[in-house]
Amino acid sequence: MRIDLGSAIETTEELLEHLRALDGTEPDEAPTRAAHRERTEISRTLLYLQHLGNRASVQVMDAYHAFKARDEPPEG
Repeated sequence: MRIDLGSAIETTEELLEHLRALDGTEPDEAPTRAAHRERTEISRTLLYLQHLGNRASVQVMDAYHAFKARDEPPEG
């Protein structure tokens, strides 16, 4: 059996790309509309990053369950 983690790798590469882009960002704390939009965008990005992390976790677990299904002896 070939273990396929390609989808998890793609997801984590996307996650890493976004993490690097956001790392070190200093949001504007001014009470302006532009600053509020920027903070909102950062919040949305952080939520999306959390989603990507969850997706990668599920993709790894899918691979694990596929592996275990083939690794366990048949019942009976």
